[in-house]
Amino acid sequence: MRKPLTLLIALCALFAVVFAVQAIGAPSHPKAAPHRVAPVTAVKTPAPASPAAAVRVVMRDPGCHWFAVGAKFKTKLAVSGAAKLSNLDEAALKIKGAGSVKRVGVGHTTALGHGTYTITMVGQKADDNTLHLTVH
Repeated sequence: MRKPLTLLIALCALFAVVFAVQAIGAPSHPKAAPHRVAPVTAVKTPAPASPAAAVRVVMRDPGCHWFAVGAKFKTKLAVSGAAKLSNLDEAALKIKGAGSVKRVGVGHTTALGHGTYTITMVGQKADDNTLHLTVH
């Protein structure tokens, strides 16, 4: 039992000497040139993307569909950054903007980039609201 303990102590002492020599910068081998460690530089990480603004379209009479903004209801809305539009209305929505048309089913969401959008309900009646969304 003495030999393994003595061997363990000898190995620990050897490692302590090696670490001490490296810490003071002396070469570990007499003929080896001292090595230099490059300074640590900070790595720049990209700024986290701002979260998309949540835009909710809900059913409410009169007018059928509205943007729900807190406790208020609006037909015109402007948001900064990207937008994540959620359809909480009673029918699919038709979103027109920048020469394209998207359809978003009830309970679904879609991402909208910068631009101006006109939002109507599929099969919308003449007296229902037309929503206007601007994403800056």
